Amino acid sequence: MKVAIYVEGITEVGFVYRLIGEKYRWDWTKVQIECLNLTPVDAANDLRDIGMDSAPDYFLIYDSGSDTSVVSDIRERFKSHREQGFDKVVGLRDVYSESYIELYGRQHNQQNILNFIRDIQEPLAELDKTGFIRVRFAVMETEAWMLALGEVFQKIDNSLNADGLLTKAGYDINSDPQIAYFHPYAKLEDIFKSIGKNYHKHWREIKEIIFKLTWSDFETLYNSGKCKSFKDFYDSIF
Repeated sequence: MKVAIYVEGITEVGFVYRLIGEKYRWDWTKVQIECLNLTPVDAANDLRDIGMDSAPDYFLIYDSGSDTSVVSDIRERFKSHREQGFDKVVGLRDVYSESYIELYGRQHNQQNILNFIRDIQEPLAELDKTGFIRVRFAVMETEAWMLALGEVFQKIDNSLNADGLLTKAGYDINSDPQIAYFHPYAKLEDIFKSIGKNYHKHWREIKEIIFKLTWSDFETLYNSGKCKSFKDFYDSIF
């Protein structure tokens, strides 16, 4: 299997890199992962290419640098990926964006979300009717998926168990962050502030969560019924 994955930023690169690595138990004989166009430098150092050329599965993760560039990069490159023997090209971007707010304001409305996704996916489906291109969305953003991995926070600070998250940051781990929060980033920021830290999407902060995730965390999220958008993305790449 050969898959190219285009994402909008370093948070998504780190999340996808960890997801793939953990799924394959970091067995270099089974998977090869290559990351391109990474910034900042410290992220590029941490997210090194791994795997053997002879591995049966290969994943290319490309940082498009913004939500609007994911689709344009795929449009520009999908034909060359097909010629190079890729099985599919998958895009990942957030629903939460300037373009969503321009269209619908700050309304966390499920029909608006579906319309927003449809209006981006349908032209690509017309461009390629074979299913080679698959653009998926984090609802409302990838931070919702990170919130749904609630047990990881206690690995960051012992006080951030279920009770601590609720009393210190107002976060109920039984909620579905995809539905509960219009801007999940803000709730993740609240959690970090509650233990005297910052979360401003800097790589050093992102990796404090990402590098603590295990396959068990991802598997639990997949089967939890929360964040359906994560399940849709997972099923699209594997």
